[in-house]
Amino acid sequence: MNDKLTIKETAKLLNVSIDTLRRWDKSNKLKAARNQNGRIYYNKTEIDGFLMAINRLKLARKWLLKSAPAILPDLFYCRDSYVFQGRMSRLENQLSLKPALKDFFSLITAVAGEIGNNSFDHNFGNWPDTPGIFFSYDLAKGEIILADRGQGVLQTLRKVRPGLIDDTAALRVAFLEILSGRSPESRGNGLKFVLSIVTKYPLRLFFQSGEAQVKLSTRNKKLKIKPARQKIKGCLAIINF
Repeated sequence: MNDKLTIKETAKLLNVSIDTLRRWDKSNKLKAARNQNGRIYYNKTEIDGFLMAINRLKLARKWLLKSAPAILPDLFYCRDSYVFQGRMSRLENQLSLKPALKDFFSLITAVAGEIGNNSFDHNFGNWPDTPGIFFSYDLAKGEIILADRGQGVLQTLRKVRPGLIDDTAALRVAFLEILSGRSPESRGNGLKFVLSIVTKYPLRLFFQSGEAQVKLSTRNKKLKIKPARQKIKGCLAIINF
C-alpha cells in the first residue's frame, strides 16, 4: 500500500472535507507535507496515529473490555514505570507552557502521576495478563486518559480488608478511608490525595474500577459511586482540566 495519501484520500479516510484539512494544516492541528512540485500529501503512518489519537478513549475502553487484548500502539503504551515517568515529565513541561494553567499545572500532573503510579505499584509482579498502562493526553481538549488491566481496586484492598464485598465498597474505602501507612497497608491512600485535589481545583475526574464508577469535581465533591454500564478489567481514569 502506498504510504503517501492525497488530500482527497485523506479527507475520505478521516470523514472530513478538504477545506477542513486545509484549515487543520494552517492551524498545525494536522500538518500536510509537500513534494518538490508543491503538491500536498499526507503520510499514512501519521494519519493512522491521528485516527488513534482522536479515538483514544474508544481504544482504551476496547483494550479494557477485550478478554484477550490487542497490542496497544507504542504511542499510548507504557510497559513500565520508567516509560511512564518519562512521558509524565514531557506532559508537565507542555502544561507549564500554558498560561491558563500556570497556577495548578503541577497538580494536574500530580493527580495523573498518582493514578498511573498506583497501577504499577499495586500490580507489581501480579499483572493478570498485560503489564503496563494505557496513557494518552490531548492538551487542546484538556484531557488525560489512563487505564490498566490490573487487579483493580477491590482485589488490591482485599489484601488488607478481606471483608470488602464489591467494587463499590472498595472505591469508598480507597477514596475516603485512611489506611495505615505501613507497607503493604499503604495501598489505596493515593486516591484520597486525588480526591482532595480534584474537588479543590478546576479539574474533573471519572474513575472506574471493575463494576463501579465515580465522577468528581469542584461541583461534585460528594463521593457518589454508581454501577458502571460495563465491567472492565483493572481501572480507567479520565482527567479533564
